[in-house]
Amino acid sequence: MRLQNPKTILTAALLSAGLAATSMGLSVGTAAAEVPPSGPNTWCPGDPPVETGNKKYNPVRWDESICHEYWFVYFGQGNVASNIWDGPNPPGPPPGQGFKPPPPIPPGWCWGLFLPSPCPPGVQGPSPH
Repeated sequence: MRLQNPKTILTAALLSAGLAATSMGLSVGTAAAEVPPSGPNTWCPGDPPVETGNKKYNPVRWDESICHEYWFVYFGQGNVASNIWDGPNPPGPPPGQGFKPPPPIPPGWCWGLFLPSPCPPGVQGPSPH
């Protein structure tokens, strides 16, 4: 009987544990991205400063002796910082933001798995509107 090297045994054990953890679905979670405007949030005196992404060049400028209800908005739409809206009714997304449907496909083409491709024989394809 041959004795195994301790490094080999440890490597095999760690590899097995890693594969087992991966197969059970243990993985790093993803952050939930919020589309602006997001909120409302509340800041009161004594709370840490509101994160704007750059406190030096984009600081929040408001009365620090009272509480504020604020929203994160698209850059350039804020009223107390470039991306922070203080108060109710923040502006909506600027024009051109959000989902844009794909253009219509040409006649005689059909949607394949992900891309348009020529329609199979006998299939008409989408009708123009």
